[in-house]
Amino acid sequence: MKIHIENGTSVGEIKKVFTTYYPYLRIELYRNRLNINNVEKKEALPQNFLLDKYIHSTGKATIDINPDVTVASLEHQFEDVGLTSEVLRKSGNFWIETSLTDNWTLQQQNAEAEEISKHFN
Repeated sequence: MKIHIENGTSVGEIKKVFTTYYPYLRIELYRNRLNINNVEKKEALPQNFLLDKYIHSTGKATIDINPDVTVASLEHQFEDVGLTSEVLRKSGNFWIETSLTDNWTLQQQNAEAEEISKHFN
């Protein structure tokens, strides 16, 4: 499974494709992180933000979202395009960062979130 970023691709489209494959995960895309007074700031990109300026000279980019891709690898792929990303996992009624489990695959993250969510329904 791949996410294709081309001219006219929006943040909302990326999020929709990702959630289609991983309904218990969410991806957020940010402008490059700013470090102001030793405090890291992230500015989330709005749904309608077009990613054209992040596509290198080829005019397109491809992000691999296969089940065996780790969160860390996915985030590196977005970094290579020039975007900061973050994967969140559903935990009941909350979304939690996966930073402590970045070495888990997308499939593992989604399965864990699904299992936890079953206990809250």
